[in-house]
Amino acid sequence: MGKFLKVTLASALLGCGAMGVVGNLMTKEAKAVEIITHWVPHEVYGQIGEPDNNGKVFFSGLGAKYMGYPKHENPPAYPGKYSKFWRTLPAYRYYIPDYMYNRDEVRPSNPIKGTFQLEQCIACHSVMTPGIVRDYKKSAHSRAEPSPTGCDTCHGNNHQKLTMPSSKACGTSECHETQYSEQGQGGIGSHASCSSFAQVECAWSIERPPGDTAGCTFCHTSPEERCSTCHQRHQFDPKIARKSEQCKTCHWGKDHRDWEAYDIGLHGTVYQINKWDPKQFDWTKKLADADYVGPTCQYCHMRGGHHNVQRFGTVYTSMGMSMADRGAPIWKEKRDRWASVCDDCHSPRFARENLQAMDEAVKDAGLKYRETFQVAADLVKDGVADPMPKDLCPDWSGQHVWSLKIGAYHDDPAFGGKAGESGEFRMSNVSDIERLCFESVGYFQTYIFKGMAHGSWNDATYNDGSFGMDRWLVNIKQDATQARRLAALEKKVGVTWVPESYWKTGEWLDQLTGPYIVKNHPGKTIFDLCPDPGWLDTHHAPAEEVEYINRKIKELGMKDGGKPHYGEGKDDKGARSMKEMH
Repeated sequence: MGKFLKVTLASALLGCGAMGVVGNLMTKEAKAVEIITHWVPHEVYGQIGEPDNNGKVFFSGLGAKYMGYPKHENPPAYPGKYSKFWRTLPAYRYYIPDYMYNRDEVRPSNPIKGTFQLEQCIACHSVMTPGIVRDYKKSAHSRAEPSPTGCDTCHGNNHQKLTMPSSKACGTSECHETQYSEQGQGGIGSHASCSSFAQVECAWSIERPPGDTAGCTFCHTSPEERCSTCHQRHQFDPKIARKSEQCKTCHWGKDHRDWEAYDIGLHGTVYQINKWDPKQFDWTKKLADADYVGPTCQYCHMRGGHHNVQRFGTVYTSMGMSMADRGAPIWKEKRDRWASVCDDCHSPRFARENLQAMDEAVKDAGLKYRETFQVAADLVKDGVADPMPKDLCPDWSGQHVWSLKIGAYHDDPAFGGKAGESGEFRMSNVSDIERLCFESVGYFQTYIFKGMAHGSWNDATYNDGSFGMDRWLVNIKQDATQARRLAALEKKVGVTWVPESYWKTGEWLDQLTGPYIVKNHPGKTIFDLCPDPGWLDTHHAPAEEVEYINRKIKELGMKDGGKPHYGEGKDDKGARSMKEMH
């Protein structure tokens, strides 16, 4: 049981009379303040977990019972291959309304009974939630003809069964059907899949307790399920949705550095200087009619106001961080479409050559990562990585697959798992070399691509882009050298290293999905337990794209370790190949 330290607080202990003041305070009338001694953690280590609501404060949270909602294998019905293992929190209901708010069995309780119309809603909520009413009265909904689009239109009028409007509710034939249909056209990597795919088919979300990935979930569920993510409720003013800052909430940070690259790049600078001048940026105009002095996120990526952002994006299309021959006919349409956007302000040649510069930077980054990856992979193959995959707690699948294994390309049995099964690309509980490899491709290579794409050249090179990859490559090689030297010394003197147990078990590690599967489904993996097809199985790329990618993989030697081609794409005029330079 934690102890308390009773400390008497004295104010104004000044000058030579300080001790006298203290003496006067140390009386029966003096008030003592209980201060929790956070600096004695040994008093709470090993405590049995207790309910979160018992009022106790624990050192670093230790001892507080893990809440988790709902428990493993009992989530609200949500689409996704591994959704039975996706643990959620009650707050998610506001971001996944159709699956966690609007269903009767999980709908939050409501003490108010009755059915109400718009005028009654406004009368009550003017007192209860005046901000909502204020914003609604500014909206086009409140001025719709022949009658307003009111609270009851979107939320229903039965106060016991109020609904949280989803994008599906906004996309009815009477309202915003076109926009809803356009958004739904996006595949993997679009707003249309960023929850049902990214949250319930990606290892890091399935593996961890919900508090660990709450930020991922709030961000990823919002745009798929709610139009209000971009169209701020309850004004839903399109002028707000047309401004670049509206994208900033989600599209920034280490592994998707869009806002930073745009904001400090040339385009973002023009935007920041002129955005308050209505002559330069007239926000009342629709995107299709916009004639801005500089591009916004929406102007380029939602060309003409189209809601399928993926039409002008690169993620998961082999046109971003992947190495692909950009001159091949299969990519020509997308590249021509992008160049046509740039042509609004630049010459066609200028646009294409800057896009080509982005390609070359991506190629260089890809080559650098392949070298980085190979150093780490060889350590695992030679059995000198510390820790080895088998020495870690079970991964998200209930196995010991190497975290950097990409199932489609690296089927060497030394990496663990069956053919086609991938590792987690996790950042925790792996060797430092694996973590640095992840950061090299997940962070720094992203900086390079995003920086070059948005005219932020410092990001691409100096600010943890290319030079950041250099630094991590040096660290990885140095760590690998030390691991090999240590292994050689141990072999020389006959020492057999026994891995530390803290890699296999721990208070936090034991909450992960892998240990749960091993304990409750012995002999099974997550792939055995979740055999139904998911997004990746049902949302295929065009057949000709798949055929082309598979052919290029073989040509690049990604199966057999052959060396890749460099700078020899059909659209590489002006760029020298390695052959030409040597």
